[in-house]
Amino acid sequence: MAGEARNGQGASRFSYKQMALYGVMLAVASVLVVFVFGAFMAVSDMRHEADVSIASALPRVEGRIDETFKLLETLAERETLYDPDVDVMTKVDLVDKVNEHFGFFLLCYVDAGINVWDATGPASLASRSHMQRVYSTGERYVTDSFVAGADGTTLNYTVIVPLRDGRGAMTGSLFASIYFDEMVEMLDESRASSYVESLIVGGKGQVMSATSGHEYDDPFLDPIRDTIAFGMTADIVQSELLALNPVTFWTVDGLDVRYYSAYPVVGTEWDIVGVASFWDAYAKVMRAVFPLAIVAVAVIATAFLLMRRPFARQMEEARLLERSVAELQKKVYTDGPAESGFADLIELTSSGLSDGLTGTVTRSVFASRLANALDNAGDGIYALCFIDLDDFKNINDTFGHATGDVALKTVGFLLREYERRYDGLVGRYGGDEFTLLMTDFDDEAELRRVLDELTGRLHVSIQAGGSSFEVHCSVGATVWDRQADADELLEQADRALYLVKQRGKEGYCLYQDEGLS
Repeated sequence: MAGEARNGQGASRFSYKQMALYGVMLAVASVLVVFVFGAFMAVSDMRHEADVSIASALPRVEGRIDETFKLLETLAERETLYDPDVDVMTKVDLVDKVNEHFGFFLLCYVDAGINVWDATGPASLASRSHMQRVYSTGERYVTDSFVAGADGTTLNYTVIVPLRDGRGAMTGSLFASIYFDEMVEMLDESRASSYVESLIVGGKGQVMSATSGHEYDDPFLDPIRDTIAFGMTADIVQSELLALNPVTFWTVDGLDVRYYSAYPVVGTEWDIVGVASFWDAYAKVMRAVFPLAIVAVAVIATAFLLMRRPFARQMEEARLLERSVAELQKKVYTDGPAESGFADLIELTSSGLSDGLTGTVTRSVFASRLANALDNAGDGIYALCFIDLDDFKNINDTFGHATGDVALKTVGFLLREYERRYDGLVGRYGGDEFTLLMTDFDDEAELRRVLDELTGRLHVSIQAGGSSFEVHCSVGATVWDRQADADELLEQADRALYLVKQRGKEGYCLYQDEGLS
C-alpha cells in the first residue's frame, strides 16, 4: 500500500513539463485575446473610417453644387440673358466667354421654348423630364447623372437655374453640367482608408458614382436587401434615403460583414454612402496589433525559461522531502513508532527543510520564505544580514572539522535567538555563511544598536579538547526600501559583507551607509 501511495504521488507530482504546458496554453490564450481584441477594434475602425470618409466627401460635393448654383444665379441676374428681346447669339457668346474661365463640361442658354443654343443653332430639350420639371415649377434643380453630349455616352450631372424678367416671368434657363469623373475623383480623394468604398446614390435609388465595387445605374438596395441585419430592414433604409435622412446599417452575408453610412447631399436628391468591409478592416488592424501577440508569447517564453532553474531547485527540495517521508514510513511500519524514537521522527520530517548541523533553514527555504515575508510585509524597518565566519578554513585546518562544526553550531544557535527576538528568519546559506532577516524595528537607530550588539556577541570563545580559540564574524547588512525583491536584497547584503572583509573583517557594514550601487 505504501508503495502504491508513493507511485501515485510520483504520477501526480507537478512537473516543469506541466508548467510549460500551462505556459503554452497561456500563450495561446494571449494570442486569442489579441485576435478577439482585433475584431472589436476592426468593428470600431469600420464605423470610424466610413463616417470620416462621408464627412470629408459631403462638403466637397455640396460645395461644388453650391458654387455652381451661385454662378448660374449671378448670371441669371444679367439683363442680357433674361431679356427676350436680346439676340440669342449674343446670349450664347456671353455664356461661352464665362465658361472659358470656369471650364464646365457644358454651360448653356435655354430659351422659353426649351431649346438649347450654341454656335450651330438650337436643339430641343423639351423631351427631357428634368427640363420639363424646371419649366413647370419655375424652381432650380439638380439632376441625377445621365448621358449627354454629342457622343451620346458622356455621363454628367446638370445644375439648372430659371431666367426671369423684371416682372418675374420665366423667359428661359441656364444650365451647367458637372463632369461625371469629377464626382468620382472627389469621392476617391475623401476616403479615410483604402478599404472604404464611397458612392453617390440618385433620387431613384440607383448607383450614380462609385470608387469601386458598384456598377453605374445598378439598384443600390436590391443586392443587399436580404442581408440587412441588426433590427434594420430594406424598407426602413429605403424610406430614410427617400426622405433624405442620415441612416446607418449593417449587412451580414455569411462571414461577410459590412457597415453602411449614408448622408443626404443638400440641394439635391442624392445620398453619399460609405461602405466598409469587416475583413478589410480586420486585416488593417491586425497588421498593427499582431506584433503585440508576438511580444506576449516572447515574454511568456522568456519568463518560463528564467523560471526553469529555480523550479528545478524547488523540485529537488521537494524530492528530498518526499524521500524523507518515505524513509519515515518505512521506519514506522518496520520498527514501529516506539522503536523509531521521537528524535528520529523530527530529524526525518525536517530533512531537506532545515540544516541538520545548525538547526537553521536551508538556503532554498530561506529564499522562498524571504520572498513571502517581503510580499506580506507589515510596518516597521526590515533588515537583511549576511554573516560570514572569519578565517573558518584556518579553524578547520588547525582544530579539525569536528571543532569547526562546533563553531557553526554556536553561531547558528546565537542567530536563532535574534530570529526569535526580532520576528525574523535565519538560514544557512552555505559553508560558513548565514543569512538573517530581522523585522519590526521602530527606526534605524534601534537597528544600529542591534547590529552593534550582534557583532559583539558573534565574537565568542570555543573550547576544543584542552585548548580554546576565538571565533568572530563579519556582517553585511541592508535596509529594505520596499522596492527591491528578495534577490536584490541578498545581493545588497552580500556587497556590504564584501566591504567588511576588505576592511579587515570582524565588524558590520550597512549597505546604505556606503552608497553602494
